[in-house]
Amino acid sequence: MSVYKLFIVWVCGMCILGCASSKKVVYLQDIKVDKRVKAACEYRTVIHVDDLLSIIVSCDDIEAALPFNTPMIGLGKEVTSGNQQAALGYLVDKEGYVDFPVLGKLQVDGISRNELADMLKEKLSGYLKNPIVTIQFLNFKVTVLGEVRNPGSYKVNSERISILDALGMAGDLQINAKRKNVLVMREDGNEKVFSRVDLTSSELLHSPFFYLQQNDVVYVEPSRGRIVGGNAGTFLPYILSSVSTFVAVLALIIR
Repeated sequence: MSVYKLFIVWVCGMCILGCASSKKVVYLQDIKVDKRVKAACEYRTVIHVDDLLSIIVSCDDIEAALPFNTPMIGLGKEVTSGNQQAALGYLVDKEGYVDFPVLGKLQVDGISRNELADMLKEKLSGYLKNPIVTIQFLNFKVTVLGEVRNPGSYKVNSERISILDALGMAGDLQINAKRKNVLVMREDGNEKVFSRVDLTSSELLHSPFFYLQQNDVVYVEPSRGRIVGGNAGTFLPYILSSVSTFVAVLALIIR
């Protein structure tokens, strides 16, 4: 067999390997173009212990609402950037309560932001005319670890973020990351819930873990080749040199 034929065989082999490996890295491979796919049927962000809430009350009489807008507590720093900025809000204590002006302690753990707003409107209607309550999460964050370009914790300005959004914030997955069994860790009261999702399948869109909750942790495992490659990185130049020498000697023998 000539060196030219050996080269052709090598090129064909590399093409086959390249096609096979693409199936491991492409997201949502079975999605059909121009077809509507219904995502996770229910998305509801609830308040948990240690959440920091901004609660602003307003009404027709601005002065009447002032007692319900006393300065809120401060929490050292924001979670994503190096900026040491103070975040003011009502901190949910370990029993799931917030201490609200005039109304006293309110149980908020396990209810949504909108449900809390409705509850406050009802309670405030005895004090204010046409009360308006605006509530936001101040420390909503998700953490992305493992084989991504920029692992870390990221602040979420809204309360709706998908796992794809979170991976995008972290710079996307490395080429050697495992996409079929990404781990999501979630807090549910005093318990930890663990689930694995397959980023290559459209079934991801139906998973209750497609949309993330505050404080969720996403962990992307490295592939076996990545682990082996990391250990062999020191010897890679010597390996390549040996392979090139072997190919040169083989070419001389065939001639």
